[in-house]
Amino acid sequence: MAEDLPGIVRLRDRREALTLRTILTAARRLFAEHGYARTPIRLIAKEAGVAPQTIYAHFGAKSGVLAGLVDLLDDEAGLPDLVAAAATIDDPAELLGMLARASRQVRERCGDIVAMLDAGAAVEPDLAATRAEGQRRNRLGATLVIDRITAAGHPVVPRAADIAVALTSASVHDSLVTDAGWTYDEYESWLRVTLVAAITRPVTPGTP
Repeated sequence: MAEDLPGIVRLRDRREALTLRTILTAARRLFAEHGYARTPIRLIAKEAGVAPQTIYAHFGAKSGVLAGLVDLLDDEAGLPDLVAAAATIDDPAELLGMLARASRQVRERCGDIVAMLDAGAAVEPDLAATRAEGQRRNRLGATLVIDRITAAGHPVVPRAADIAVALTSASVHDSLVTDAGWTYDEYESWLRVTLVAAITRPVTPGTP
C-alpha cells in the first residue's frame, strides 16, 4: 500500500493542475468576452465546471485568478523550456534568437492576454498590478539573456537590457504584425537580426 502512495500523490497533483488550468482557461475566455469587471467568480466556476469554493480555495479572489493568467501565459508560450535551453548556450546570436522566439511565442499564442491587460490597466487596479508583473517578468527574461552573454565573455552595448525590452515590446510587434501585416516568421527573423545588431558590440582588433 505504501508503495502506491507516491503514484497517488502524483495523480492528485496532475488532477489539481488540470483543474487550475481549466479554471484559468475559462477565465481567459470570459475576461476577453465580458471584461474583467463584469465577470463574476460564479460565471467562471460555471464555465469551468467547478464550484465557486474551488476557485476561492485555489486563488483567493478574482484578482488571484487574473494573476494566474500570467503563469498560464508563461506556460503556453513555452517560456520555461526556452529558459532551460538558454542555460546551455553561450553564443550571443543564439541567445538573442531565443529572446526573439520568446517574444514571438508570447504574442502569437497569448496575445489576447497581453491585449486584455494592456487595455484594462488604466481603469482596473487588479489589471494594472498583473500587467506590471508581466512586464517585470519580461524585463527579467531580457536581463537574464544579457547576463548570460556577458558571463560568456561577449561584450554588449550599455543599457542592453533596456534596448532588448524596447525591441520586444508590444508596440513594436503591433506595428509590424498587426498594422503592417508581417507574418510571425518575418517578425521573429527581423527581431533576431535587430537584437544582435543593436546589443552585441563588435570587438575591434587592438582594443580591450
